[in-house]
Amino acid sequence: MREVAPNDIISQYPVDVSKLKNARTPIIIEDDKPVTTGSNFFDIFIYIFPLFKLYTIMNYKKPYNFLKNLPPKLNSFYKKKSGLNLIINNKSKSNKDFDPVTNFDKAFEKYIRSLIQKKFSNDSIIGEEFEDKYSSNNYKWSIDPIDGTRAFVIGAPTWSNLISLSFQNKSKIGLANFPDLKKYYINDKKKSYLYKDNKKFILKSSNNNNLKTIKIIGNFHGTLSYERQRNVIKKFGWSFRLAGFDALNYCLLAEGKVDAVIEANLKPYDILPLIPIIKNSGAIVTNWRNEPAENGGNILATSNSKLHNKILKLLKPFANK
Repeated sequence: MREVAPNDIISQYPVDVSKLKNARTPIIIEDDKPVTTGSNFFDIFIYIFPLFKLYTIMNYKKPYNFLKNLPPKLNSFYKKKSGLNLIINNKSKSNKDFDPVTNFDKAFEKYIRSLIQKKFSNDSIIGEEFEDKYSSNNYKWSIDPIDGTRAFVIGAPTWSNLISLSFQNKSKIGLANFPDLKKYYINDKKKSYLYKDNKKFILKSSNNNNLKTIKIIGNFHGTLSYERQRNVIKKFGWSFRLAGFDALNYCLLAEGKVDAVIEANLKPYDILPLIPIIKNSGAIVTNWRNEPAENGGNILATSNSKLHNKILKLLKPFANK
């Protein structure tokens, strides 16, 4: 992880699409016109191609700047609301399970939705606490207002605000903001960053692929039986540690402090904001079947492709159960 100055330009975004200009048409007498078989198609292609690019290439600059400016707003919002009483409800339909939601979850999501709606009114929005908003374009925002509600409820500082933008169902840019830890993680088109104490760090995952020395953390969120959990953990021995750090697990992976994260039963909004942060640090993230992680489910994130393939083989007996 390399430290750079806070005011450094993060990257250039070569996505400005050329605007069409009026062609200069020479005057040609009808009899002097040469035969131009196929030229009409070529001319149409020249004009249409920039428009095609306009609607198929994501522009990172505006959403990146929007997400980059969110942490101070979210932290200020949290500070203003912190004096309120904490109201906790159980979303679970089963009396045996506890899936907490608080008035802070809902307040955060309403606030984030309002900011997105103001800047990107034509985009879709999905979130944990309210109904999804759909649109006809290819852009979709995802919100997990408080990832780690259990941690939030007991006063642990590892909870976060997770927001992302997907283009054509692929997560492209994400933000993981940790108000109590006073830091946030974000990515642009090429790299991922940690901002902490007014300093910016470029994130780089580790290259360790030795199963005997790697550090693995994870959480099965109560979806696997004790027997299955024990069998999964047994595959990795002392390398595996159950840890309930939620999104922070994946951020530590992007920092190179952890080599693998194994989790079960994640919702799309749990993982969508973390996917591009993970990938742009050099790490890999899929489900246990080596499929794209955007739909959530059982997730494997590793620091490099060699390690990823090794762990996928170990998880294969559990992937289809």
